[in-house]
Amino acid sequence: MSNQPKIDKYLLVLFSILIASFLVLLTTKSSGLSGGSDSYGHYLIAKNSWSHPSLLLDQWGKPLYNLIASPFAQIGLKGVVFLNILCLILSSIMVYGIIRKMNLKFALLGFLLTIFSPVFLDNTISSLTEPLCALLVISTIYMFAYKNYAYAAILAGFLPYSRSEGFIVLGVIAVFLVIFKKKYRLIPHLFLGSLFLNSLGWIIEKEPLWIITQNPYINFELSGLNICGNGGLGHYLYAGHYTFGFFVCVILLISVSYFFGKSILNHKIHKIDVALIITLFLSYFGAHVFIWWKGMMGSCGYVRVMTVIAPVVSLIVVYGMNEFDKLTTKFLPTYGKFIVKTIILLLIINTIYTPYRYYSYRYPLAISEEQEQYHKLLEWYEDQDFSDRTKIYLYPYFSIIANIDPYNQQEHLEFWASSLQFTKKGDILIWDSHFGPNESGTPLIELETSRSWKKLKEIIPDKPIITMNNQNFEIHVFEKMD
Repeated sequence: MSNQPKIDKYLLVLFSILIASFLVLLTTKSSGLSGGSDSYGHYLIAKNSWSHPSLLLDQWGKPLYNLIASPFAQIGLKGVVFLNILCLILSSIMVYGIIRKMNLKFALLGFLLTIFSPVFLDNTISSLTEPLCALLVISTIYMFAYKNYAYAAILAGFLPYSRSEGFIVLGVIAVFLVIFKKKYRLIPHLFLGSLFLNSLGWIIEKEPLWIITQNPYINFELSGLNICGNGGLGHYLYAGHYTFGFFVCVILLISVSYFFGKSILNHKIHKIDVALIITLFLSYFGAHVFIWWKGMMGSCGYVRVMTVIAPVVSLIVVYGMNEFDKLTTKFLPTYGKFIVKTIILLLIINTIYTPYRYYSYRYPLAISEEQEQYHKLLEWYEDQDFSDRTKIYLYPYFSIIANIDPYNQQEHLEFWASSLQFTKKGDILIWDSHFGPNESGTPLIELETSRSWKKLKEIIPDKPIITMNNQNFEIHVFEKMD
């Protein structure tokens, strides 16, 4: 047994190299990204933040993501994918380290469950914020487990600026540090991130309450708009079998139930570190269930948000297997070890098989049918002399293929209904049925019947492509006439 940690380290290196090589190969063969327009939007913010420094504070892009991703984005789309691959590998290694620190067995299992996590793998070839947030969340737990409470508090304070759900994690960390660990002196540390970034927002954007007034999800909720609708309470529960894997979900459910049962029977919390991890999982998962059920905060019910807690799920499963190992050793000494090893094998096989079963058909990733229509538009666009015109649109992918700086307002304006009042003669407006009637708030008929706009081009697919809110995807280009 004394050689086990050394063997584990060799296996960690081996699997990290294998997974990284596999993902790099897939990336080179993929022309598209996971995450749709959100991926391209985050990429454009990070890439252009060096020429437009105010973008570093963009709260939709997320300041922490913008800062960390910006050097990778200068390389191109492949650069931000490389960042995500690093996030996956480092998250897996940290899970291993946390398990070892908690004196639990099966640390290698935790590593494997994370690095092969279906939802994490499926969102690695992207420019989404979830992989980085997952790394930052597990880093916070890592610091907590290693009793580096000051660093855990500071990092937790910055988490909301990697993803808005970071406020949930911040709240859980605050409760456990202050109430259970009695670290009252660390309360100011929890607010350093917000204080620092709000001060920058106040100075640069002249917003004294920048955290609130520039938060896109708060503003979206206040607007009363509901683009994606809502769904049932069981949406994320049902998705569990392809999010984390069926057997992982079974052990996860049993582990959480066992933890609460044991805590109730003993009239005290069973292991504070485990309590923190389970509370964090339940809070994050429950919050997404609730906001999708209520149709709040612009939620579209995306399963990819569970990437953030994929490493946390691995920790809970390993905890459950440790408790099960103790029970079988006590009550089934003859067959206990065999049963535990069999379940571990099933967990690993199911975790590896799940991405292949549910996601392999999408790889290598191709551009979407909508993006194909924008390439058709590009063929026409490049034959026009629009270099000195302001282009108005909201589809971020077009900025990439047309080599347009979306943050130079002489070159581009975002297409909101309120933007139209600032247009001038000769401006080119690109309406599509994904954004036009939804985020842009402008029905096509409004432009077609306006004397101020003249239609120049339309792209209508021969075979209908269904886009947001069950609309047929089309592109229409207009020129401002007065």
